[in-house]
Amino acid sequence: MRILFAVHGYKPAFRLGGPIVSVSSLAERLVCKGHQVVVFTTNSNLDEDLDVPVDRPIDVNGVEVWYFRREEVLRRWLPFVPYLSRASGFVYAPRMREALDRTVPTVDAVHTHLPFIYPTFAAARAAFRASKPLFYSQRGVFDPARLAFRAWKKRLYIEAIEKPTLRRATTLVALTEAEVQSYRRLAATPTEIVPNGIDVSLYRERPSAAVEGIAPESRVILFLGRIHPTKGADRLLEAFVRVAAAIPDAVLVLAGPDEFGLEVRFREIVAQRNLRGRVLFPGMVTGERKLDLLARADVFCLPSEAEGFSMAVLEALASATPVLLSPGCHFPQAAEAGAGIVVSTEPEAMAQALAGLLGDRDALEEMGRKGRALVSERYGWDAIAERMLEVYQRGIERHRESAA
Repeated sequence: MRILFAVHGYKPAFRLGGPIVSVSSLAERLVCKGHQVVVFTTNSNLDEDLDVPVDRPIDVNGVEVWYFRREEVLRRWLPFVPYLSRASGFVYAPRMREALDRTVPTVDAVHTHLPFIYPTFAAARAAFRASKPLFYSQRGVFDPARLAFRAWKKRLYIEAIEKPTLRRATTLVALTEAEVQSYRRLAATPTEIVPNGIDVSLYRERPSAAVEGIAPESRVILFLGRIHPTKGADRLLEAFVRVAAAIPDAVLVLAGPDEFGLEVRFREIVAQRNLRGRVLFPGMVTGERKLDLLARADVFCLPSEAEGFSMAVLEALASATPVLLSPGCHFPQAAEAGAGIVVSTEPEAMAQALAGLLGDRDALEEMGRKGRALVSERYGWDAIAERMLEVYQRGIERHRESAA
């Protein structure tokens, strides 16, 4: 099978968040299973451009990847309107359409991986022009809590662009049951659930070296993700302020790219509360540094308003680190397996949960073991890739029957 992926960024564009990890991992696993994957993407890495060849194919771990030079039209022409210009962007790539029209007729399926971006818009229309089956992933973007952020422009775009695309797609691909419900509010297209996966063998249960200068006796709370208004880092900081005095050896690490300039305010709070040295801002962490930080953490916390299926949560569990999640993470399986807890994003509720977790090291170790077992047994990439292939095969057959 030959499959075309369309996505806003591709590895090593890790500043764009979890979808870059999950999309590239799926592509590579499909290639390992004997299939061909062609990726159409941009050279975006959030607030910077990747140093990669553009407008031509290159091999990235066996995957044929086309990085197209992006043009941030809104940022260029409307920098004085932050509502429109301050975002990861539509990532318009003017040379993508021509290449899509040459390539899409040669593939068996087109799979777009995120709404509100030019690569999805262009690839979907190329699929329609070539009468190819379209598989559409939203990755949590249509969750009501996510849509409430900058709602006006999203409502307009959904009505004009996304709804017609959803209704013409062959299959909508959901990560969770919550995504199925959010799709249902927009279209009646057949929908299938395929969660993200993870290669547990890449993660370690103990750090290989000292981490971020943190003392060995410290109890570490880790947030790992984009510092974004919907991710809840502000609420986690409030919760930490409430428990800091009672747990004097607790350290909070807020790791990730500061997309909205929130770190300045966070540092002011830290200074006002005399918590310098106990709240760390390492920025974007990758590679060995990231693996060690995940393994060193005593608790991973993601108090997000809405997630698709967080790769960071899977990475924490694979590192034998218990998780404290919001209901918006849509991952009750962690609590059901005894690998974490789900709690309201209210700072007081999180503070109480953190105090309870950090107060019992033996319980934390047992939760960590259960978390690693959970992702090993249920979320390995081999099984997830097989599920995705079954979805493609059913959709392709349905597309053929409808075209007959």
